[in-house]
This record gives sequence, structure tokens and C-alpha cells, in this order.
Amino acid sequence: MRKTVCCVILFLGVLFGGCVQKQQIKQNIPTLEEASGIWMGTDTTAMEPSLRNFQGQALINRDICSVSWIASAPYAGGYHTGVMKINGKVPLVNSFRWQPWQALRKSSVDSFDIFSSTRMVPEENGILWQIEITNKSRKIEDLAIELDLIGFISKYDEDCFGWVYPIPKTNGKTTERNLEVENVRKSIGKNNKFYKDIKLLSDIEILSCPKYSAKNEDGKIIISDSETEAVTAFALNDKPDSLAVFNSGGSGRWNYKIKPGEKYVFKYCMAFGDNKRIVFDKVNDFSRNFNRWFDYTEKVWNDRWYKMFTPDNTLFSGCAPILETQDKKASRVYYTSMLTMLYLLNTNLPFQERVILTGGPRGGASIAFFWDNAEWAAIQPLTDPEITRKQLFDWMNVVDPQKYFGRDYLCGEGVGNAYVANYWAIFQLIHSYITITGDYDFLNEKANGKTILESLDEYAVNWQNLSLFGQEGCENDMYKLADFGDDKNNLLECVPTYKHIVPSFNAGYIWMMREMSRIYKSRGNTQRAIELENMSDEMTARLLKLYAGNGVWNALYPNNQTVEIRHVLDFMFVGRYLGNILTDDIKSEMVDFLERELLTDTWMRAQSINDIAAEYSDRSDHGPLGAFDAWPAETMLALINMGFPEKALDFYRAIEPVTYEGTWSQSHELWGGNKRNKNARVRIADISKEGWNARDASAGIAMAQVMIKGFFGFDPDFDGNLIPKAPVAGFEGKLHHVLYKGEYYSIVLKNGISEIRKEEY
Repeated sequence: MRKTVCCVILFLGVLFGGCVQKQQIKQNIPTLEEASGIWMGTDTTAMEPSLRNFQGQALINRDICSVSWIASAPYAGGYHTGVMKINGKVPLVNSFRWQPWQALRKSSVDSFDIFSSTRMVPEENGILWQIEITNKSRKIEDLAIELDLIGFISKYDEDCFGWVYPIPKTNGKTTERNLEVENVRKSIGKNNKFYKDIKLLSDIEILSCPKYSAKNEDGKIIISDSETEAVTAFALNDKPDSLAVFNSGGSGRWNYKIKPGEKYVFKYCMAFGDNKRIVFDKVNDFSRNFNRWFDYTEKVWNDRWYKMFTPDNTLFSGCAPILETQDKKASRVYYTSMLTMLYLLNTNLPFQERVILTGGPRGGASIAFFWDNAEWAAIQPLTDPEITRKQLFDWMNVVDPQKYFGRDYLCGEGVGNAYVANYWAIFQLIHSYITITGDYDFLNEKANGKTILESLDEYAVNWQNLSLFGQEGCENDMYKLADFGDDKNNLLECVPTYKHIVPSFNAGYIWMMREMSRIYKSRGNTQRAIELENMSDEMTARLLKLYAGNGVWNALYPNNQTVEIRHVLDFMFVGRYLGNILTDDIKSEMVDFLERELLTDTWMRAQSINDIAAEYSDRSDHGPLGAFDAWPAETMLALINMGFPEKALDFYRAIEPVTYEGTWSQSHELWGGNKRNKNARVRIADISKEGWNARDASAGIAMAQVMIKGFFGFDPDFDGNLIPKAPVAGFEGKLHHVLYKGEYYSIVLKNGISEIRKEEY
């Protein structure tokens, strides 16, 4: 009996001890409140906060309630959802705050302070608005509310959405991205009739569009689209004094007396779909149970946030590692990256159960790019190995990387144009998947008539197909390097001189051949391994001749024309893949160039201001006044590989203030009077001459990869080494729940040494 009691006590001690340990580990995860953005003034904000709900996305505007760029494939909205007036005036926002489950706005007009929350109901085509209006005066005030309710939504399910997905306008469906919609939403409350010589549509003109027809049914506005099956409905929690019905919506009026200090809370909701009865019932449910749905939205986000860090969860097939550290700045950068991944998760697209979308909301409602995914290649097999495997196999099987930059998960087809990066990107993703999961059988799978191994071999030597060697003007041995052509859209899109033979992706091909050599050695194919090693060595010798001195590199055009390029892309690729063979002088000069011409106090430039093409590269992601959000991460990994880990760590900490707006975006721009100086201000970019910036983008998840691969050193290779390089000294912490070959591990980093421990969960 005593033995049985002792065993029970021992079992309970182990059980509860494990529970306590799990809870202690979980306490290192910041709450979503802590991980959210902070209040940002509209006078310093270029891009408004977004909304997402795991199947749709939208962008809020600078009034207190309207929403634009609604996209929940196959549904898309035009213009905006309607503006509120208080006592005849449109309250314009003075500050925003982004949180994953809501966008917050503050404003004031006359004697009223206004605070609003806008939420998209998780995995439902529905939006909730709660607006608090407080009388800040010492007397009773008249409060007259006017609210337009615009249901300008259509359903486009016949074709792929594409990056530039279709939207409805007053003249019907369009995929053009001219300034009409942007001008309308950015002119809200300004009483402009024209903006940049484009006539602006008023709310009444949008409401009167004959493409739609609306009815008042039991106090709900039901809008039907004549061109598609789309139906939109609005419900108001307070019965209006009057409710006028137009074509694409309605307009309500309310009048109140508000006591001093009294707060009036105004609530309404919207739903859309393709079945009138279902949409009506849904919006009715949202309205009748508004508080429950409002709270539910926040609860789902919190539940999924903690779930994604938990082994054996029901959201992903793996989990995100928990970072434990006293380094508050590094911690925020890391967790912002993981939050970005969760924020971009989409669960309703037909061709994959879970998709981390590349960007949005003004583009990419159903798209994943090869290149952008490759920037966080190691995070994917850690968090969701099952989906990673499926996604990679499908890419290899149905999408031609010679034609497309990614896949549309609404129609399942390849979309876009070909990127130079495609072969390197898919190779990088498969490399990370195999080395982290240990799924070497994946190489034997057949996709599109070939084994994955055969395709990887073709990818690694694809540079031979790109070489112009032997053609007129390309007789020199240097022309055996890959020439990436003269179409800027296939590479950096906005840098006119970055073309033909450039160091970056030639270095990528060198790395691919070296890694293929490792694979063949492990499989006993010594002959092919040696062939690839020799080609890699020859290519390296040629590439090093492109060094221009002073830390920068040359591009080589036909007829022996060299053009000096002062761009971070060459620093990143050469540093990351050739950093261990560069001379100390070249490495020092490259780092000097980086610090002198690219790094700022809290961000970086993709291109030096001194580059000969700087004035023609007017985009915040690749030009001199900002950087694509993956470039700082790639720069840090290059610094580590070149032997400057402390500089990478300093840079990682320095960008912490950039997270205050919320998730990572396509790019952050340098702006203000000091934008050409080290102390340039930084913010999420909005629009440039070459296109619109994505408010949310997956590439910045790469910052989490820097922590795991760069600082902790967890970078498994084909030789079976978990930590092939020394981790970063100067940083201390723990990584919990690191999934490697189907088992979870903890990595403890202290005094520049990583210790790996298998977890017992």
C-alpha cells in the first residue's frame, strides 16, 4: 500500500511539475496587448492600419469608421463602406492603433471625443463597428449622427484573383490600380471634388450606382449586386430616426441629447456573401449578439496566439519556438515576426488548408510568392511542416518557376511574372524543409514527371541556361556567369542598372551547387558531387572578379561594360554565401560600405544615395529611401557569416522602434527632413511612383529566422549538424519548443555557447 501511495505521489509530482514548467515557459510569450502596435499620430503615419480575420482583409481610412479594400476571396469591395458625420462634420482621425483583432481610431469634433474599434469577425465575412462618443463639455449637447452604409461588394470566382485582384467600381469590374479608389478614400472629409486632376466620387454618387439595388428589410439594409451573386447587409443596433435607401446602400440619421461627461456607444455591423437569406441571418445574429461577437473576435486571436507556441496544437502541425530572454528589444522584434505570420494566416482558400499570404490588403488576397516565402524558409518547417511539404510539392508539380512568381490559392494556378530569384527561392525552401524535418524521402517524390532531387539539380545549374558566353560581345570567360537579362521587372523592378550579370544570384547559384554536392555525397554519388564542387569553385573565382573595391560590386553587361552597383542585395548574398572565403580586407570594406552608406539609426537603405541610379529608383523597398522588410534580416545573417555577429545583434536591437506600427510590411521608408541622414525617421511606406506598398507582408517574418538561425545558431545542414556555426556572443536566452526531426528541443544560449536539450512533452 505504501509503495502504491509513493508511486501516485511521484506520478502527480511529475505531472504537476511538468504543468508548472509549461506554464513558466508560456509566461515568456508577450500578451497580444503587449505585442500590438502603439498609438501613432496620423500626421506621422503614411499607411493606415489593416484588418484581418484569417480569411479576409481590409484597410481602414482616416475618418472614424469607413473601411476600404475589403478582400475575402472571391469577394472584393470598392471605394469604402460609408462615412459618419457628427453635427454635420466628418470627424477625421488624429491617431491610430493597430492590434491584430481590431483597428482603433481617435478623433474629436466640437464638444465630442470619439473613439472607435473596427473588427473583422474571425473566419466570417463580417465587420463590427463600435464607436464611443463622449461629451467633454459641461453642458448638455445635441448629438446629430449621419451614417452612410455602402455595400459596394462583388464576387469574382471565375478567374484567379492575382496579386492585383479585381474590384468593383461604378462602371463595373476592373483590375486596374489607378488612383480613383485611393483618391476617394484619401479625400474623405475634405470636400474635394478633384484630386490630382481626377474627379472624386461623393458618397451619394457611390450610393446611387445602378450596378446595385438595395432594400430595407426589417430595419436591415440588403444590397444585391446585378453583375455578380454578391449580397451585402447592414444592421444597426439603434433604430434610426430616418433611414433612406439608395442603390448600393442607405443612409441613417439619429438625434440625441448627451449630458456632460456622458458616453454614447454606437454599434453596427455588416455581412456579405452570395445567399440573401444566409447573409440576412448572419447580420441579424451579429447585431442581436453584438457584444458576444465583439468579444469573440478578441478571444479567437488570443487563443490562436498562444496556441501557435504550443506543441501538438490544433492550429499548426508544429509550433513557433518560444523565446525567453531579458533582452526586451530583441524579444519585441522576434515576437512581431511571429505575430506577422499569424496575422497573414488564411484558412478559407480552396487549394490549401492553411496559407500564409504574402501581403495585402490592396493586393495579394490569395497569393504566396516563392521569393518572399524563402526569406523565412526555416520558420515554415518549424511551425507547420505538413503544410510546408504540401506547398512545396504543389509548387514543384503545378507551377512553372520560369513563368510565375507564385501561386494563387483561389484558383490553384501560377500567377505573375518570372523572378530571377525563383530557382534559388524554391531550392532554399526545400533545403530548409529537409534539413529541419529530416524528411529526405521528399527528394524521391515525383513532381511534374521528375524527382525532387532531379529538379533541385536542374535548379542548381540553371545558370548555364542563362549564360551568354560565346555570343557576340560575350566572348570573355566572365560571361560564363549567369546573365539575368535586362528586364528590371524580373529582379529589383525599380533599379534600372541592376541587370545582366550581377553578383547576388550568381552567389546564390554557387551556394546551390555546393549544397547539391553535399546531398550527392550523402547518397554515394561522388562523381556528381565533385562535378558540382568544381563548377562552384570556377564560378566563385569569376564572381570575385566583379568586386569593384571599397565594399561594392560591379554588374557586367555585354561588351565588357561594367557598372558599379551600390545595393544591399550584393552585400546580402555574397556575405551570406561567400563570407567564409572572402579576404579580411574585402569583408571589412563591405561592412564599412554597409555602415557608411546603407545603415541608419533604426533602419536601412536598400540602395546607397551615391548609387548612379539612386534618383531613378523611386521605391521604398529597393531604392535609397527605405528597404524591403526582409533586407535587414538578410543583412544580419550576412554579417554573422562574415564574422561580425555583434554588429548583427546591434542592428537587430536598433530596429525595435520600427515595430511600433504593428506587423512587418512590404517596406519601411525613410522620411522627413533628415531622410538622407543617419537619423532618418522610419514608417510603413504607402505609395511610390512604381506602385503601392503592402501594409502587411510575410517577408519580415525573416526577423524571427535571424534569432533562431543567426543568434542561437540553429541551422541544420545536410551533414546532420544542428548548430554548424558558433552562436552569437553577447546575447543570452532560451528557445523552447524547437521542432527538429519530429522531436522538440530547447536551446540554451549563454556565453556564446548553445546547449541543446530534448524536451519531454
